[in-house]
This record gives sequence, C-alpha cells and structure tokens, in this order.
Amino acid sequence: MAWYENFFDEWYLKYWVQWITAETTTEDADAIERFLELKPNSKVLDLCCGQGRHTLELGQRGYNVVGLDLSETLLAESRRLAQQQKLPVEFLLGDMRQIPFENEFDGIFNFYTAFGYFEKDQDNQAVLDAVGRALKPGGRFLLDYPCLEGRMAGWKTQRFIEFDDGTVLLHSLHHDIFNQTIKNEALYITKDNQRHHTGFTLRHYYGRELRQCFEKAGMNVIAVYGNKQGGQLSNKNDRMLVLGQKT
Repeated sequence: MAWYENFFDEWYLKYWVQWITAETTTEDADAIERFLELKPNSKVLDLCCGQGRHTLELGQRGYNVVGLDLSETLLAESRRLAQQQKLPVEFLLGDMRQIPFENEFDGIFNFYTAFGYFEKDQDNQAVLDAVGRALKPGGRFLLDYPCLEGRMAGWKTQRFIEFDDGTVLLHSLHHDIFNQTIKNEALYITKDNQRHHTGFTLRHYYGRELRQCFEKAGMNVIAVYGNKQGGQLSNKNDRMLVLGQKT
C-alpha cells in the first residue's frame, strides 16, 4: 500500500495538524482569493482538501467550492464541519491524478505540500494534466510548495514534539539529494505507550522543473511568490507560491 493511502488517518487528524492556526488558514484563503482573482460565485477546487480548512473558509466567503481528497477519514471530518457550519460545499472522494471535471473551474489550488506524492514523475505530471483539463480557459492554478533552498539553512533531520495529552512525536527526515526525494518518518508514542509508526516521501521539484511540468499540462507560469503577501521569491523563503494560468 502506498504511503498516501494510510498516512492521513486519525493520528494525522488528531496530532499532525495541531500547529495550524485559524489565523494561518485565514491568511491562506486571503492569498488564494487574491492570486486566483476570484469573483463572486467563482467555482473553485481545493485539490487535496484534507480536513477542509480552506474549502470551508472559502465557502464562508461565498464561493462555489469543491474539495477533493483520497482520505475518507479527513473527508468525514470535512463533511461534519460543513454540516455544523451549514455550508453548501461539496466534498468528493478521489485521486488527484483523476479529477472528474473538464473546463469546470475558475480556479484550483493545492496547498500544504500536497504535490510530489508519487514515485514516478509521470504520475506527478498526471496531477497537473488533470488540473489543466479541469480549469476553464484562462483559469488559474495556485500551488503552495516547499522552497528547498530556503529550508536548507535551518534544516533539521530530527525533531521532537510533545502534545498536551502527553503524546510525543519523533520525526526524522532524510534528503536524497541525487534522487530529489525527502523521506519523512514519524513515530507517535502515547502516554500509555501505544506506538504508531507512519511516514511519507515527497519528490522535490525545482522551479525550472515545475515550469516545464506546468507547460506540459497546458498552463503558463505567470508569477512566483516567496510568501502569501506576494513578496519576491528568494533563498530566504522556505515556501513558494507558483501561479499558473490555463492557455
């Protein structure tokens, strides 16, 4: 079984996303709204929506939002929150390589490092190909992605996190420079000594590679930003926003 089929489980939902604040989600949504140039009633796809934090925020702002994800656990939480907030947003179970729409969306976004999941480059390319097909002509795609050059200065191969309930997370990273992959291993240990081992591996793409992938999918890269405020990308940024537009 591939890592992305079981990583996004109850442990992920309970612990991994704990440090994401409501303020972060609001700032993300502001950037999505601005860079995709959303208008009232724009139809938007949250690709790899997870627990729906961006989908719900944009739904509250009046947009016609669809969330797509492979994790039934996270989608169940998304639907629960949408019902709780009385939001008419749609959540779909699906593989990001097979977006079931064509010429449908004014904007699509993919946030929180949800690209590069697949070992084969053709599978990662298939994601962008699906994005290109799902966008309306002139529609925009916003990718939130790690900037490795900015991360290397403070790169840590191990970290230790203790949560309020006494559970600890041991997180280790291995960067395979030649193959451009980053392997993450995570071990949760609860207060009563339950152990849960999980992890994920990402294929890292550099800027020129991303541009080529976008172009193969029928999108031009029209801007790259170093932060959510639209600042210039530099080697001091640990993330980047890549903005594409369907030709």
